[in-house]
Amino acid sequence: MALAGDHARSGRDSWRVVASQVYAYALAGFAIFLIAIFPPKFDLRLSTVVQVIIVAAFLAGMERASRTPASNVAPLTALMATSGVVFGPWLLVLASVTGLAIRWRIVRAEGGRWSDLFALKTMMQLANAIIASYAVIATWAGMTRMLDRVPHSLVVFATFPAILLVGLAWQTANNLVVNFYFMINGRSVALTQMLRIGIIASIYAYLLVGMYSFGGLLATTIFYVVVAQIRVLQDVLGITTSLHKLENAQTQAQGLTRDLLRLTDTEDVEFSSEVQNISQMLGRRLGMSKADLNLLDLAAQLHEMGKSRLPARIRSGQTLNPREIAQKATYPRWGGLMVRAADALFPPVIADWIEFHSEHFDGSGYPRGLRGEDIPLASRIIAVARDYVRYLTGYDSTEKVGKEKALALLRAGSGTLYDPRLVTLLCELVG
Repeated sequence: MALAGDHARSGRDSWRVVASQVYAYALAGFAIFLIAIFPPKFDLRLSTVVQVIIVAAFLAGMERASRTPASNVAPLTALMATSGVVFGPWLLVLASVTGLAIRWRIVRAEGGRWSDLFALKTMMQLANAIIASYAVIATWAGMTRMLDRVPHSLVVFATFPAILLVGLAWQTANNLVVNFYFMINGRSVALTQMLRIGIIASIYAYLLVGMYSFGGLLATTIFYVVVAQIRVLQDVLGITTSLHKLENAQTQAQGLTRDLLRLTDTEDVEFSSEVQNISQMLGRRLGMSKADLNLLDLAAQLHEMGKSRLPARIRSGQTLNPREIAQKATYPRWGGLMVRAADALFPPVIADWIEFHSEHFDGSGYPRGLRGEDIPLASRIIAVARDYVRYLTGYDSTEKVGKEKALALLRAGSGTLYDPRLVTLLCELVG
C-alpha cells in the first residue's frame, strides 16, 4: 500500500518525467540541426579511415559506464579531445560509437535486452555526443586559424593552451547537457569538481596528441593504457576527488558550527545575525566580490565565538570588576585562535577578521593596537556593524537607544574608534 506522501511526491515529480522527455527530444533536434547546417567533411583517405576504425574498436571495447568522474569522465574527455584534434569531423563517429558502447553496457548491467538500447536515454546520449563533438570541432578550427598566425618558433608553446581549450570545450558542452538534465531531475551537481577534471583531462589530451605526433597510433594506445590511464591520471584524479571531499567536509563543518552556535543564548544568536546583516549591507555597497562577501558573512556570524572560552559569569555578568572586564575583552583574540586551530575547516583569513574587530581606527584598540588601513577591511566593517546593533538592542549591558542616537554615537567615534568612510556609508544606508 502506498503512503499518502508517496502519492504527493509522485504528483510533484511527474513534471520531471515530462520535462526530461521534452529535453531529450530538444537535444536530438538540436543535434540534427547541427549536422544539417554544418555537414561534416570527412577525410576519406585510406590511412585515416583505417585508423578511425581501429580507434572506434578500441573505444567500443575499452570504455565502461561509471558513476564516478575520476574513473570515466576524465579519460573519455581526453580521448575525445585528442580524437577531435587528430581526426577532425570523424570525432562525430567516434563519440557516437563510444556513447552507444557505454549505453549498451548500462543496459546489460541492468539486465536489459538489445531492444532496450532503442530508448530515450540512448537518443539523449547520442545527441550529447554530437553536440559536444561539434563544440570540439569548432574550437579546434578556431585554434588552428590562431596557430597559423603564430610565429613558427612559438607554435609549440601555443599548442598547449589550444589543446587545453579543446578539452575544456568537450567538458563544458558535456557538463551543460548532463547537468541541466540532473537539475530537471532534482539531482545536485558539482561544477567545480567537473571543471578541475576538465582541466586535468585537457592536459592529458595534450600528452596524447604529442604522443600521436611522435609515435603514431600504436604509441598513443600504449601510452593511454599502460602509462597515463593506469598510473599518472588515476593518482592525480584521486587527489582531485579527495580535495572535493575535503571541500564538502569544510562546508558541512561550517554549517554544523553555525547550528551549534544557535544552542547558545538566544540574545547572542540574534545579535550576531543582525551584525551579519549590517556587515553584508556595507560589504555589498563597497563592491566586495561574492567570495569576500561569503567570507565576511561567516566572520560576522562567528565574531562572538571567542566568548565560549570565557567563564559564564564573565560572559553574562553586568557587575564586573576591572580585571574581569579586561578578561572579557579578550574574546576576539580567543575567537581568532579558535579559527586558526581549525584551519582545515575554516578559511584562515577570517581568523584575523574576527580577532581584529575590536581594534580602533586610531590605534587604541585591542589586541595589537592596529590603526587605520592596517586593520583588515572586514574587521572594520564588523566593528561598525557590531556597535550599531549593540546601541540599538542594548546588547552586552549597553544603554539601548534609538536609530538617530546610535548613528550619532558612531559619528562621534568616527576617526577614533571607527573607519570614517564606513560610518558615513552606514549613515547613508540606514539614515
